[in-house]
Amino acid sequence: MTGNKGKSQPAGVGMTPSKTELGAFIRARRLALDLRQASLAKRSGLRQSIVSLLEIGTRTYLCEKQMERLANTLRCDVEELRKRMPVRHLAQPKTELGKLIRSRREALGLSLPAFAKKLGIPLEKAKKLEVGTQQTIHYEKAMTVARALNLKPSKLAKFMGANQKASESDLGQLIRTRRKALGMSPKALAEQLEVSRQFVSQVELGRSSLSESGDMIARLAQVLQLDVEELEAVRPRRKRKQMESPNPLAGFLAEERVRLGLTMREVSKLGGISQGTISTVERGLSRPSPAVLDRFARALQCQIPPELARLSRGQGRR
Repeated sequence: MTGNKGKSQPAGVGMTPSKTELGAFIRARRLALDLRQASLAKRSGLRQSIVSLLEIGTRTYLCEKQMERLANTLRCDVEELRKRMPVRHLAQPKTELGKLIRSRREALGLSLPAFAKKLGIPLEKAKKLEVGTQQTIHYEKAMTVARALNLKPSKLAKFMGANQKASESDLGQLIRTRRKALGMSPKALAEQLEVSRQFVSQVELGRSSLSESGDMIARLAQVLQLDVEELEAVRPRRKRKQMESPNPLAGFLAEERVRLGLTMREVSKLGGISQGTISTVERGLSRPSPAVLDRFARALQCQIPPELARLSRGQGRR
């Protein structure tokens, strides 16, 4: 090579023998390319003293960037350097999340640097994810990890998001579990349902039973990829307060609506009755006219018992 002209001795003459496989490989590649240590150091961005220590065997490790630069200069695959470095004692994962990542990564034969590359993050961050103390993982990062390790998002579901309060209802727990299995954050679910983040939180905590929200149950089923029946099976039914002087007609109409799983809005659309009228009738605050009662019967697909229908016909006789 041009830089070596005029030298009295060829590269490699009189050098101290290498004590490591890594050093011997680097020296052999350098000599095969007719490079002196100074040239190799300059082209790879390393100090000449580092190249010398590596070849002798006094230094046995390189960081990822150094390996990549050196491999490029030596025209070899970076794995040729990595596999010749002594195996370092790996810190053991401290958390359940870290143990899952380590076991899956090793099962795939994926090195930590390769794992970091798949995640698109620095090696140190990937190492921290595996052996650090964090016990949870953000939803978006969880999806990236799942893809890198060929895992279903549901395998990481219990690690997603911050620690949350236990749900007070089976419905809330089902919604939360399914949301996490899909790798979906509460915010993402709220956006798809077109509701507030706070509303999703209240439902998952069991503080909103959706007992009057047939439409929301249907939307949840669609977004969470569930059958409506799965949600209906755990949805609490509204407990109606008993009035001091119960109105039999009001109780019958309310019970029929609840039995059919209809909301007041749905009955309103089916029967052409205002929601305000439905509410006041069910609470016993007013009695429907015969015409309105017929609309109730059509919407609820039922026959009004004659003794209750008379209550409606008797309206206005006082």
